[in-house]
Amino acid sequence: MNAGSRARNAAPETYPPLSYGGIRLRSAGFSADGARDYNEDRLGHVSDAESACWALADGLGGHLGGARAAQLAVDASMVSLKHSSSPKLEDRLKQAISDAHAAIAAEQRQYSEFAGMRSTLVLLGADAGQLAWAHAGDSRLYHFRDGRLVWRTRDHSAVQLLVSAGEVNEADIARHPDRSRLVSSLGGDNSLLISFRRAESAPRTGDVLLLASDGLWEHFDSLSLEKAVVEASGPEELLMLLARRVAAEARPSQDNYSAIAVYVES
Repeated sequence: MNAGSRARNAAPETYPPLSYGGIRLRSAGFSADGARDYNEDRLGHVSDAESACWALADGLGGHLGGARAAQLAVDASMVSLKHSSSPKLEDRLKQAISDAHAAIAAEQRQYSEFAGMRSTLVLLGADAGQLAWAHAGDSRLYHFRDGRLVWRTRDHSAVQLLVSAGEVNEADIARHPDRSRLVSSLGGDNSLLISFRRAESAPRTGDVLLLASDGLWEHFDSLSLEKAVVEASGPEELLMLLARRVAAEARPSQDNYSAIAVYVES
């Protein structure tokens, strides 16, 4: 089994493909600093002959704290998945997020300078011909089929609660002043929320899965993401299309932006 960490710039890092049951999963990831002189996003990947998992974490808590929290989240979740004996993918993903939360909490207790660090975490797992994902925080997963968005995760954020209550439109999330206020995160004081979903059917040729930090997804609505998915021929090209748009629209305060793209091919 191999593991990878975040790319250090916007040049995509290609991960080893996974093949089973007549399909192949091809994937890549990238992470960019944006307008900041440090990066609090981290990516991870583990795989063996029959399964794989991709991870994206976005740290909060300043230069040292946020980066440390995100790295702990990725490292702990990858170790958890590597050593889990549970036969159910759902249980493995949820346990991996719980273990990442515990690793951050242990670091907070041991080092006072890290007491305020937090992290999001989104995981995508592939195993035995099925895809499933779990997340905590506002890093997202998008699932596209035939070029159309069929699902995205719902943020654990204050503004997502307003959307669910009908008080804010979905299209206004990226511009809302409370967009970055999380109601749950790894290392947070509140009870940890973990959301899980299994793909409604087996992966099909043409399916695309995209994991993204908020520094990236805030630049795209569903239609612009669909357009990029249709235009791109593979994960590396999709990531470069997205990175170029973020770089072109970047504000002086542009956050770190990161993504992982997974393509299902025959």
